[in-house]
Amino acid sequence: MVNWNLINNDGRKTSSAQIRKNIVSFMTRNRPCSVIDSIERKYNTYKIDLMNGLCLVFDADGHFVKSN
Repeated sequence: MVNWNLINNDGRKTSSAQIRKNIVSFMTRNRPCSVIDSIERKYNTYKIDLMNGLCLVFDADGHFVKSN
């Protein structure tokens, strides 16, 4: 399960307040037991790498776009 209170991001700590609520809702609903390795924000997207090797991509509003 994900601890949304504090997430490591490239060695820095990121507060859940900085993560879009839509992403939090999606992860809680669709991937409740997933462990997040990193969250990266690039331009208008959020890239979330999971420990199982799956990568999830969300748009700037936090809506799910695709998985790799």
